Amino acid sequence: MRNRLKKNIILVVLILLILPVFSQKYKIIDTKMNKEIELKEMAEKLSDYDVIFFGEFHDNKILHYLEIEILKMFYRNNKNLIISLEMFERDVQQVLNKYLSNKISEADFLTESRAWPNYETDYKPLIEFAKENDLTVVAANIPRRYASMISKQGMNALDSLSVEEKKFVAGKHKVYDDEYKVRFIRTMQSNMKHSSKMPSGMMMNFDQIYAAQCIKDDTMAESILQYQRIPPRRKVIHYNGDFHSRKHLGTAQKIQILEPILKVAVIAPLMCENEFTWKDEDLLEGEFLILIKDEIEEE
Repeated sequence: MRNRLKKNIILVVLILLILPVFSQKYKIIDTKMNKEIELKEMAEKLSDYDVIFFGEFHDNKILHYLEIEILKMFYRNNKNLIISLEMFERDVQQVLNKYLSNKISEADFLTESRAWPNYETDYKPLIEFAKENDLTVVAANIPRRYASMISKQGMNALDSLSVEEKKFVAGKHKVYDDEYKVRFIRTMQSNMKHSSKMPSGMMMNFDQIYAAQCIKDDTMAESILQYQRIPPRRKVIHYNGDFHSRKHLGTAQKIQILEPILKVAVIAPLMCENEFTWKDEDLLEGEFLILIKDEIEEE
């Protein structure tokens, strides 16, 4: 008991020390009002929405800190809540359920769920909060192996899946030739240009890679709705890589197509070099912008 108390005191002290540092590294912009608001105010405004997409940069500490803080604040007034995650895939939903209900150990959960390498520091707080408050967590994404098949072989690759395997893939999948595709291919080309891991002269089938991206969006949207539609309908906070929801494209677009009546909010991050600045065009990226300065240097 004494050791646990000591650990809790240390944790509280660390949080109190880091809070001022983080607060100097971000600002939140309400894009409808085009003005800065506080984190608490954003949490309150989010209560007006049915599904909230929190777009993250997977390796950004500030955003991961804000993810759990927003979840805590939002939960105070929205107990009827579902958490959804890109970071877990549909075929590990039962493993996730077992951990949340204390039927398996954390070690078994981490092994069987194929948890991401940064789970301990970045996603564990979300899962543990859900566990403590008896919240449903959706393993929303398509298993990576199936998305990889599509990126290499095209959509026809799905024909080789068994009936059981197809349960882990969205029943409906659409590949639109729209702004999302333009953004996706532009991003892929930029990443290739700046990547030292990409062999020179390597040919990429962008259409197939884009189709794999779309099936991820389709599957996550369908996964969210499968749980959100269960009475009584609950609010959802879905955490995904920023590209999957920015400007209401990707997964945000697919969920709106499946259920137009839902009120959807997008939180989009924006990196700033020195000063917290944004352009008018940035206001179209979501209902809220999180402006972020350079990462906190690690000791």
